[in-house]
Amino acid sequence: MLEGNNARRRRNLQGYAMPCGLAITSPEYFKGMDDRSDVHDVFTKANFPLIKELMFDLNFTLNIVQVDKGGYKHNGTFSGLMGKFQNHSVELGCMGILMRTERLEVVDFMIVTLIVKSSIIFRQPPLSIVANIFELPFSVGVWACCFGLMAIYWICMLAMRYLATGERFTPIESLVFIFGTMCQRGNDLAPPHFNGTRLLMFSLQLTSFFILTSYSASIVALLQSPSRAILTVGDLARSPLKAGVMESSYGRVYYQETQDPDVQELYRKKIKPYGDKGFMEPNEGIARVKQEMFAFETEVNAAYKVIKDTFAPEEVCKLQELEAIKLPPFGVPIRRGSKYREMIRQRLMWQREVGIIKRFTILWIHQKPLCENQNAGYSSCSSQIDFLELKLVKAHLL
Repeated sequence: MLEGNNARRRRNLQGYAMPCGLAITSPEYFKGMDDRSDVHDVFTKANFPLIKELMFDLNFTLNIVQVDKGGYKHNGTFSGLMGKFQNHSVELGCMGILMRTERLEVVDFMIVTLIVKSSIIFRQPPLSIVANIFELPFSVGVWACCFGLMAIYWICMLAMRYLATGERFTPIESLVFIFGTMCQRGNDLAPPHFNGTRLLMFSLQLTSFFILTSYSASIVALLQSPSRAILTVGDLARSPLKAGVMESSYGRVYYQETQDPDVQELYRKKIKPYGDKGFMEPNEGIARVKQEMFAFETEVNAAYKVIKDTFAPEEVCKLQELEAIKLPPFGVPIRRGSKYREMIRQRLMWQREVGIIKRFTILWIHQKPLCENQNAGYSSCSSQIDFLELKLVKAHLL
C-alpha cells in the first residue's frame, strides 16, 4: 500500500504549469481543438486530447505557447516549435510532430501517436487519350481475317463476273462495293442478274452487319473504360495529367529533399513550374481530380473526407493512389534531457495499452471510402449511340 502511495505521489506534479508548445499552421481555418469538420492541423488536434488526458493523470496545467509551424533546421538554428525547444522556451509538445532525424538534436520523441499517409490521388486517363481506340476492339488476327475475307469476296465477285457474262460491274466497282458494304456505306452498283451474285452480295452484307455490331459494342465499352497507363510515379510524370500538392508545412520540404529520380521528375515537370499555384487546399485539389485530368498529392485523411462528401459511389471506384513521398510517423516531443521525459513516456505508453490512443485515432482519421459497385458508372449501348456515331463520323467510318 505504501509503494502505491509513493507511486501516485511521484506522478503528481501538483499543478505545475508545464510550458507546452503547439503549432497551428492554418489559423484561417482553425475553429478550436474539438473541430473535426476541418482537416487542417490534424496532427495537432488529434494529439491534443492525449495531452489533456496526460494533464489530468499527472496533475499539471498547460502554459501553452503557440507558433505557426513545426520548424526546420536552417544554418544550425531551428524555426517554429523546434526553435522554442532549442532555446528551452517549452518543455513539452502539445501535439504530434514528424519524427525527423535533425530534430533529435533538441527533442526526444516519446511514443508514436499517429501515422498519416500521403498519396497521389488520381483517375486513370481514358483509353481514347493514350491509345487509338478504333484499333482496340479487334486483335491483329481479327483485323487480318477481315481484310482476308474482303479479298475472298472480291475474288468471288470477279469469278462471277467472268463466268456469268451478264454481270456488268468492273473489278474496281466490285472492290468499292465491298469496302462500302463493310463500312455500312451505300453503293450505286448495278443490280445483279444472277442468283449466285445476289447470294454472294447478301452474304457479304450479313457478314459486315455482324462485324460492325461487334465492333460498335466494343467501342461503347472502351469509351467508358479507364486505361492502365499509370502504374508508377514515373508513368505519372510522363503522362498528360497535370499535378498539384496539398498546401502543408512539410510538402515543399519533402519534395525538395527526395532522392527518388521519378519523384524529382514529377516535381520538376508538373509542380515546380507553377510555383505557389502548384500547392493548393484539399477541396480544390480533389475537385480538380473529379473534373479534370489531374493528380493531387495530399494527406489521405484530408482526401478521404472530401471524397466522401463530394463523390458518387461509382466515382470512388475510379480513383487510384500512388505513394510518392513517405512521411515519418508523428510523435509527441519533449525537450531533450527533460526530467519529465520518463514519467510522461510511461503514461503515454499506458494510454496506448488501454486503447485511449486508438480511440482518438479512430475519431480523427477518416477511413478510405469503399468501392461499393464498380460497374455502376457504365451506360448501356443505347444511351451511347449518338456519341458513338459522332466518333465514327470523325474517324471517317460512316
